[in-house]
Amino acid sequence: MKIILAFDVFGTLLDTSSFPEEARRKQLEYTWLFTIMGKFLPFREITSMAVRSYLNEHEGSEPQLMEIWRNLKAHGDVSSLAEISSLAEVFALSNGSVEEVREHLERNGILKYFKGIYSAEQVGEYKPSPKVYKFFMENEGYPSFLVSANTFDLMGAKNAGMGTVYVNRGTRKLDPFLEVDVIVRDLNKLALYLREKA
Repeated sequence: MKIILAFDVFGTLLDTSSFPEEARRKQLEYTWLFTIMGKFLPFREITSMAVRSYLNEHEGSEPQLMEIWRNLKAHGDVSSLAEISSLAEVFALSNGSVEEVREHLERNGILKYFKGIYSAEQVGEYKPSPKVYKFFMENEGYPSFLVSANTFDLMGAKNAGMGTVYVNRGTRKLDPFLEVDVIVRDLNKLALYLREKA
């Protein structure tokens, strides 16, 4: 029986460095805020709100920044998804809508490696709400592992009872409160790990 892997998309598969860091932080802040308030707005609307907030203090235009977001490039190591998908059941688990995530994956030529796409929109709450991770596990089975480069995401998955794989592309020290099952530098190392476990 193959292992079940749920990949975070923004920051893990897609490189968000071309998008202003402050706008990205505001985007995440809004997802958390709306979830806490018990409200839900589509992720594209939240991204647009974050962009407008960013433009209050910076130069640029909303159409230009939204175009940057729509055209995020994948990290170079996504080429390892070919091998990873032969060793594991591969899914996407994202705050982005199913349609948005599908567009990103297809544009970057990696949609073919995914058995399915799960979105926070399906439960009406954003990660790290436990409902997002539990919805995935209830549909795809246990044990499932989240693969993410975002520490808040890993903490949410672990809290919901999901296994965790931390893709630590930088040299960041591990948060002392963060518990993960596996740490890899990139997806190439994840492929190697899975190959050794097979």
